[in-house]
Amino acid sequence: MKSGFSLIELLACQPKPWRRQAQSAFSLIELLVVTAVLGLLAALAGPPLLAAIERGRVGRVVSDLRTVEVALEAYRTEHGCYPPVTVSCAQLDAEEVLQLPQELADGGYLPENPRTRTSTLLEDPFHPGSTYKYTAPEPYWMNGSMMNERFPVWVPDDFPSCQAAGGRVDDSPNSPLAWAVWSQGPRPQKNKALNNKAPTAGFTWYGGTGDHGVIARYKERNGPSWSTLR
Repeated sequence: MKSGFSLIELLACQPKPWRRQAQSAFSLIELLVVTAVLGLLAALAGPPLLAAIERGRVGRVVSDLRTVEVALEAYRTEHGCYPPVTVSCAQLDAEEVLQLPQELADGGYLPENPRTRTSTLLEDPFHPGSTYKYTAPEPYWMNGSMMNERFPVWVPDDFPSCQAAGGRVDDSPNSPLAWAVWSQGPRPQKNKALNNKAPTAGFTWYGGTGDHGVIARYKERNGPSWSTLR
């Protein structure tokens, strides 16, 4: 009689990898349940997380606009006026319209951006790749040429409170508005008529999480500066 196990007996004693895998794997129903639970948790956590992100970006905008104010006032101290405004009628230059002045970057008042056509590395966090906006009743660049006139700004009837619906377009050197800088906010207005009165018309201002409107800072000609988030 031969001793030991036969080949068939030896194979029968070997562990079955496929059996272990089947026992340790999730069933289809278990996977569906886990997916449903994860989806529910994401739905519950999503809105508060997005609101927190928005509030963080708003805080950064408020801080950045103060930095721009310091740059503008430093420029005025050295040059006796505020820098010119940048506009263009070319669709290709849409992102450069009313961007922060190139003069602020060239003069070292703000960090320059050598990688793109936008003037400075100081970007609007709600619109990556674009700078904050700037306007002032100062001379302006149009398609690369300096105009022999001043840029018109909207001045509400109750400036600097800016809550009145009425107002006027002012391009005089004695305009009560010295300058305004702003972010387009998390949800830019599509109404062109409203945008033409931003950022000095109160009804164009961002009011809080989930709202439309601009986040701005502006200065009286012979007075203090103001923030639209009060």
